[in-house]
Amino acid sequence: MSIRKKLSSQFYFLQWMWNTRTLRKGFPKYRVLSLDETIIKIITEKTSISRFGDGEFRLTLPDYALVFQDGGEEVRKRLKEVLKSEEKSHLVCLPFGHFNDFDLPTKYWWYKFLNVYGNKISPFIPVQKTYGTTFISRFYIGFSDKSEKRIKKIVSLLKKIWENQDVLIIEGQFSRLGVGNNLFDNAKSLQRIICPPKNAFSNYNEIFEATKKYGKDKLILLALGPTATIMSYDLAKEGLWALDVGHIDIEYMWFLMKANDKMPVIGRHVNEANEQESLEIPKEFKEKYLKSIVLEIKEQ
Repeated sequence: MSIRKKLSSQFYFLQWMWNTRTLRKGFPKYRVLSLDETIIKIITEKTSISRFGDGEFRLTLPDYALVFQDGGEEVRKRLKEVLKSEEKSHLVCLPFGHFNDFDLPTKYWWYKFLNVYGNKISPFIPVQKTYGTTFISRFYIGFSDKSEKRIKKIVSLLKKIWENQDVLIIEGQFSRLGVGNNLFDNAKSLQRIICPPKNAFSNYNEIFEATKKYGKDKLILLALGPTATIMSYDLAKEGLWALDVGHIDIEYMWFLMKANDKMPVIGRHVNEANEQESLEIPKEFKEKYLKSIVLEIKEQ
């Protein structure tokens, strides 16, 4: 029997949780805001955010790399620095604290992550702070409640962040946030800087300087993996409003597609999908997308 079929049984899951409890012993309970609370804080305080997921945490450890981002000492050092941020205009977001909202496979995945990595990463995460939730940009596919009512409420709240804002998107070559959907239709204006699809951290200084140049007096949305996690923090220190939004567009597309699992999306690279649709942008959206690009940064 596959693990997914086994996890359809609440009894199996609870039994597994009991049998593995000692592996999570000692992992702290962090104060993590709910999804709504995190969004409201961003809106009311114009707070910048850096999100930590499993990939970012793995990169804080030696000898680890992601498919789209190599590791290394500099990446490790900077990610640990962000975790300890005391910048008042900046909020670190963690994936812990609200596991009960997830479906069983997602709960299993994150508890298994804690079994393996929890005690390795906890020394880097201060206990005394209050954190936002990483799932501000992953609000659909892993949750037990995928109802239209819930998602529309979240999306409506998210849209208030960039309502009537001049927006600058910093994204990988095949991310294409907002292309073919209405997620950012209420923004005052939208421009984008296109970055390398892999190892964007190698171009960090060039991307950072370009973002400061084009992002003055704008809301900056970054979808650039661990590079975005670090850069949102650095931009906040410069007095800019920057949000590491990651998969927010993919999650919205999955909702519109009524997906029940991670699946390919036409015109996007979806690194978590088992298959890949065409990366060609549908013709009806291409001209608007190309006009929004103010700069393209090539891989070094």
